[in-house]
Amino acid sequence: MNALVRSRKQHLIDPEICIRCNTCEATCPVGAVTHNDVSYVVDPEKCNHCMDCIAPCPTGSIDNWRIVRSPYSLEEQFAWIELPEQEELGDAAATVEAIESEVGVLLELAHSGTGGKAVAPASASRPAVNVFTRARPAIAAVQGNLRITAPDAASDVRHIVLGFGDTFFPFLEGQSIGIVPPGVRANGRPHDIRLYSVASARDGEKRSANNLTCATSRLATRSR
Repeated sequence: MNALVRSRKQHLIDPEICIRCNTCEATCPVGAVTHNDVSYVVDPEKCNHCMDCIAPCPTGSIDNWRIVRSPYSLEEQFAWIELPEQEELGDAAATVEAIESEVGVLLELAHSGTGGKAVAPASASRPAVNVFTRARPAIAAVQGNLRITAPDAASDVRHIVLGFGDTFFPFLEGQSIGIVPPGVRANGRPHDIRLYSVASARDGEKRSANNLTCATSRLATRSR
């Protein structure tokens, strides 16, 4: 029984999925989210499980909890490269199940504003093509832009998340999308369309969030 009393749920961020977009820290009303040069973490002494950070996160890295006897400290969380496994709590198994059920209800409520449970898009049977054109484009916002190569690497490879808001943007795995940067070139003409391969599954980087991921790469410029 004592183990049941000591158990509590702790909100955690998955460092493997997080793209360091700062959305969670900017959204948290109690200042529970903080970061260093590598990771974003949740302060267990400040987090009140209000769930305000859940829906805005473009990847779902914030949708994680562990049932613990003693909360993981900020120092421990900053040292992680992946989330720890759920610790064994012995006789607290019933409490773990109950709290996980509670978390499930909270998550469902937090995601209700993004359409609830994900469903297969209209493109599930065959790819949708030429839905948008240069004259009638879909407007996307960059939700995340994370460099995934080392700072001193010769190539600059980035994990980019694009959000489409209320615009339905159907795609399948392996498709390419044409992106036109805003504005014009120095000569006043529009930018050329650039093709990028979709790197996420058909339900996006995060289910029901109406977004997708693509990867870009270029060689770092060197002076001669």
